[in-house]
Order: sequence, then structure tokens, then C-alpha cells
Amino acid sequence: MFTNREHPHALPKGYQLQEYHLQAVLGVGGFGITYLALDTQLNQKVAIKEYFPNDIAVRERDNTLSPKSQNDAKEFQWGLDRFIQEARTLSQFKHSNIVRIMRFFKANKTAYFVMEYEQGQSFADALEDGQTVSEVELMVILPPLLDALETVHNAGYLHRDIKPDNIYLRDKDNSPVLLDFGAARFDVSRRSRSVTSIVTPGYAPFEQYESDGTQQGAWTDIYALGAVLYRLTEGGAPMEATKRIRITMRDQPDPLKSAVKIGRGKYARDFLQAIDWALEIYQENRPRNVQAWRKLLLSTSAEPSPSTESPLSQPAPETLSRQSLFKGNREVLEEDSGTLRDRTWMKRQYAVAVLLLLIAAGGYGLHHYFKEPRLAPPPITKQTTPRTTAQAGQHSDSLELDAIAQERARLERELEQLRQQRDTEKQRQYIQIAQEDAAEIGQKIWLNESSGKISGLTAWNNGENFASLGIGHFIWYPQGEEKRFTESFPQLLEFMQEQGVILPDWLQNTPDCPWQTRQEFLNNQRSHKMVSLRTLMKNTVPLQAQFIIRRLEMALPHILDTLPTAEQRAHVRKQFYRLAQTPEGIYALIDYVHFKGEGIKPTERYNGQGWGLLQVLEQMSGESVDYATTEFVDAAEYILKRRIQNAPPERNEARWLRGWQNRLDSYQ
Repeated sequence: MFTNREHPHALPKGYQLQEYHLQAVLGVGGFGITYLALDTQLNQKVAIKEYFPNDIAVRERDNTLSPKSQNDAKEFQWGLDRFIQEARTLSQFKHSNIVRIMRFFKANKTAYFVMEYEQGQSFADALEDGQTVSEVELMVILPPLLDALETVHNAGYLHRDIKPDNIYLRDKDNSPVLLDFGAARFDVSRRSRSVTSIVTPGYAPFEQYESDGTQQGAWTDIYALGAVLYRLTEGGAPMEATKRIRITMRDQPDPLKSAVKIGRGKYARDFLQAIDWALEIYQENRPRNVQAWRKLLLSTSAEPSPSTESPLSQPAPETLSRQSLFKGNREVLEEDSGTLRDRTWMKRQYAVAVLLLLIAAGGYGLHHYFKEPRLAPPPITKQTTPRTTAQAGQHSDSLELDAIAQERARLERELEQLRQQRDTEKQRQYIQIAQEDAAEIGQKIWLNESSGKISGLTAWNNGENFASLGIGHFIWYPQGEEKRFTESFPQLLEFMQEQGVILPDWLQNTPDCPWQTRQEFLNNQRSHKMVSLRTLMKNTVPLQAQFIIRRLEMALPHILDTLPTAEQRAHVRKQFYRLAQTPEGIYALIDYVHFKGEGIKPTERYNGQGWGLLQVLEQMSGESVDYATTEFVDAAEYILKRRIQNAPPERNEARWLRGWQNRLDSYQ
């Protein structure tokens, strides 16, 4: 059995891998191990990378690799094929600033590729915390690095893992080398588990957290390299992309301080603007390719940006032309980043608002706006009573005013619909969660609601007229039954199909519960339909958790609508999304609502004071995400103790406090 105390999964020091003698472990990641080795034939040092996705593979006693389970075999083989393809692709690059692949081979039921061993150190190792690099030094390092990245992109390939650890500086001449391409890691991830193991917080853009990768392109690597430059000029990595996008989607400014503001007086303004351009949250606002970005990044302007500027100063024409290369720059355009959908909405809202202004101006402007005869004039009909000119004028004015009033009402309705549409779109699918976190949350819900029993996934409680299915007891009514509660199971099935789940044939064409009564339901526990339904519920626990999260988020506007002031609504919304940034917080939100309700019903009150989720969020006041769940537990305990104090004495609710506290403790 292999032994390596520092890296227990790695091959041991001194291991002979064909003609290579392993000397040390250089690095360990979620999808591979890199070794320092001696080529015994050429007597030179090399670096060897081994395919080892430790999430789905194990090292056997004979040092071979095997999938952890039969279910992992396909993912393991897929990743292995991509690993070899990565080696073949990299071997084609003949660029002095891209790590060179010398050969690749299979052994130990896995694969390896051999690289030139570059003596030096990475940016991560070379820089102390808070240390920055001068513009003069960066202008020496950047051109060859950009050329290397452009070479990769022109070949139709992405790096996907640019960060300070993966940019080496050679000892001999301080030239940069791009290391450790992440394509194979990405492909394994998108076929199996979450993307959390292939992204580096601060350096990965938002689109890289999505498992399908369809939104990735050259702009993905440009964001990452821009983040590296931000680290080198500011002294710390940028805020994680997911946190930035969560905050901006709450109608708040991007919390990331712009490079222009941080580096003012130390670096050229164009250079800083190029970093900000690369770090735009939404990929459509970033440079499309390295060539476009290079024009601004390596501008001939070497003058540092002044530390103070006159508010009336105007940029030079050539600066303006560079600024026009990009959209959404925080410093230049002074606007928050937004999706194209938001901008379209703003244009439509602006058009409606202009028309409302015309209407408000006594109808004069609107009268002239609509004066063009776009429709055929009404037919002339015979008047039974002649009118004077004055009467005709008054009648005409009255008709015009009526038309204006109707048009104003229509436009106001459209504007309100647009506002509601924008609010709904901004709230939809906002909470992001990795699949393994969703699985863990789902298991907790299943344990709480059905003691983790498979039989609990298909239930019909005594006295009810509906089936309760899945971890969340999703309701499914038989045909003709009165639907007193929201029927959620058909919505769950629709959600599953959106996520690519193939439902059993009978379930695809069955809108209503096929069992009409509880007794009929119980009599069919071993039927084909029931077994397939139970299997579906068992195999989709993470998806059910995600569905519950979506429903919880969609319920938030209804909770907020019960609050009288905008300030109160903003506070509760802030605390809700503060919790929603961690798996523990998400579970606390889900379970507490199921446990004690939303807190908006009149029945959820004693002496006018409630005990639901709303009241707990109102009680919270912190800012830090790190302590959000702890504060939620403390606030909930206070609210529940207040409930006991307000409850009628004969209810003796104090007897439940210990059990309530135990449930709250499970959130942490």
C-alpha cells in the first residue's frame, strides 16, 4: 500500500513510474496530482500530472485507481478521455509561455502527462498578502501572457482556471508561464457533481458556476486574468462573483471597488479601466477577445491617472475612443452593470414614461403625437339634430379628452405591469446552491419530515383528501376533489422536466392523482405505478430541495407585502438574502417556515405579536454572512420565548420550548 503522510492519496516518494522516478508532490487538486520526477533516461527533471478525480475515484492497495462505485464508472472514464484529450491539445501549443507537454501515457488504470519542469514560483507564492506589483513590471510580464492566452483561444480552447497559483515566473528570466489548464476538470464536473471544486472564488466569473458551460468563452478567461491583475494592483482578490451578482440583483450598486478608484495615481488610467472592463459581472459587457482587451490594457499611455480630477475636465478624444470599446464600465458610464433584459425593460419604461408626460401636459403633446391618421377615420353618419359650430367644438374636445384619459389609463397599467415584470424577473432563481449542498438540505428535510424512510416519500395522511409525496409532502389531488390547499406536486413535476428529468410514461400523461381515495392509495403500495413514483422521489432529493428553495423565494414578495414601509421591506429582504448565501442559512429558512409558518396570517399571533419567519427576520440586525445563521437561531429563540409569554396560560406552551430549541440547534 502506498504511504505519503503529507498527501495520502498520492503515489509514494521513490515510486518508479515507467522511466520516471517520483521525487515529490508539487500540487494536489480535486481532479489531479502533480509530481516532481526525474527522467532516468535523459537525466532531467520533469513534472508529471496524474488524472485523479478524488470525488469519484480511490487509490487501491496496488496503487491503481478505481471508481468509487459502479455509478461513478462512466464519469471516471469520461474524465479520463477528456484528460487525454487535454494532453493532446496542449502538446500542439508551441509557445514559450505555455507549459510544454512532452508525452502522455496510461498506467495504474489512469493516465499521466509529462511536462517540462519550470523552476520558479507562482504569483501566489511570490507575493505576500497585500503586496502589489508596479506597472513597469506588469508591462513586461503581460504582453507574453496575453499572447499565450490568445494562442489558446485561437485554437478553440479555454484555460478556465487562471489564478495567481497557475501563473509561474521562471527563475532564469522572470518570464511568465501559463500552467494547469482546467478543461478536463470542467467536463467531469458538468457530467457529475457541482462546480464548486473547479472554481476559485474571486477569480472565476459568474457563468463558470453554471454546470452546462454554454455561456463560457474567451471572456471567461479574460475575467480571471483581470482578477489576477486586480490582485496585483490592489493587494487582494476581488469579491466572489456570486456575491457581487446577488447584491446587484437587489437593486444595490456593485460592491466591488473599481480598479480606477483604488489604483488612481499609481497606474495608468487606461490600464485600470481595462481591469474594470474585464471584471464586469455580466459576460456580455466584457471584452469579446484578447485582441480587443489588449488595445486598452497595453495602451501607450504610461501617465498615471491623477489622484484628483476636476469635475469639469474632459478626457482626450483618443481616451474616449478607447472608452467606447466597452459598455457598462463603472467609472466611465457611472452606471451599475445590468443584464440586457434590464436595459430593454428600461427603454420600454422610458417610452411609456415619455407618453405619460405628454398626457400630463394637458394632452397637447399627445394630441399631436397621435394626430397622424394611422387608422381609417370613423364613417360619417347623418345627424338628426343640427349642431352649432361651438357645440361641435365642445363635442370634439370632449371626445379628445375622453380618448386622452383612456390612453393615460392604458399606459399607466402597462407601466405597472412592466415594473411588476422586472421585479419578478429579478427575484426569479436568485438563490444559487451547489448540487451537493442541495442534496444535504434535501436529506435533512427528508429526515425531519419522514425520518428518512423511503415509505414516507409516498404518503396519504388519515383524514386528508390528497396524497403527500416527496421530501416536502407535495400535495396531489385526485380528480374532482376540492383543492383547499395549493397543489404543489404537478408544479414539482414541471420543474423536474425543466431540469431534464425523464418521468415515467404513465406520470407524463396523468394530471391528477390516479388513486381516488386513501384506501385505494394504500392498497396499491406494491403496484408498478407506486414503485416507480417512490423510486423517482428517492432519486431526485436534491432537485426537490431546489424546488422548495424556489417556492420559498417566490413567497418572499407576499411576506414583504404585509409590511407598511419600504424601509421595513428592505430590512427583511436584506436579512432573507443574507441567510440565503450559505447552505445552513437556506436550510434554516426552509425548515423554519415549515416549522412555524411565514408569520403573515392572523392566526399566527398572540396579543398581536407573531412567531413566524417574518418576525424572526425583523428581529435580526447584523451584516456579516458568516454569523447570519447563528443570529437567526438567537432571534428565533427570542421570538418563540415571546410567544410562550403571550400565549394563554392554559396552553402551557413552555413545555415545548426544549424541543423547539433542539430544532433550532440543528440549523448550525
